[in-house]
Formats: sequence, structure tokens, C-alpha cells
Amino acid sequence: MDPILPIIAGLILITVVALVSIKKRFAENSDFWFSMGMILADFGKYERAARCCERAVRIYPFYVHAWNNWGLALLKLGRHEEALERLEEALTLNPALGEGWYNKGIVLEKLHREGEAEEAFERARSLGVSP
Repeated sequence: MDPILPIIAGLILITVVALVSIKKRFAENSDFWFSMGMILADFGKYERAARCCERAVRIYPFYVHAWNNWGLALLKLGRHEEALERLEEALTLNPALGEGWYNKGIVLEKLHREGEAEEAFERARSLGVSP
């Protein structure tokens, strides 16, 4: 038997163990899923972006920006009621999230709730966010 074969087999085993470890770290990393969601949204893949943000908040339920971006992805998909729910969750976690108030205003406009939308936009402006 060639003496190099056990060395190659060992290297393959080490590589497989390393890949499994890396995969597990990514699977349990909310920042990874949030980042993937942002990248997918940039490419117009809103359904997949929404799923990534959902995964991020399942890992870390207090991930305000993942809730916000999940709402944005749902907005782009025309799922306005669901988008509003996600944005309201983000704002429950951080009422000072100006971007969240602005996004909520957009969703409320889509739902023809203009009075509430203007209140959300005003709140966003008071937090330094404007169109």
C-alpha cells in the first residue's frame, strides 16, 4: 500500500470535519442570515430575502434590523399586512428606529391608511429619517 494514501485519507477527514463545523456555525448565526437576506434583496430576490430574515429572527428574536428588513421584503412582495406585523415587531423592540417608522409609513400608505401613515412619517422625521 502506498504510504501517502493514509495521509490523503486523513486530510480528507479533517476537511470534512472542518466543513461540517463551518456549516453548523453559519446555520446558527443570525448575522449570516441577515446579511444573506440583504444581499438577496439587493438582487430582487425578495421571497428568499424574507426567508433569510425570518431565519435570523428565529435564531435571535431581538434582531431589530432583521425584523425591519423582513418587513421590507414582504412589502416588496405585496404582502402588506404581514409586512406591517414585522415592522411593528421591530418598533416594539426599538421604538427609536427611525427607518422602521418610515417603512411602516410606506406600508400604511399601501394599505390606504393615510392618517396613520403620516403619523409614522412624522415619527420617522422626528428621529432624523426623511425621504
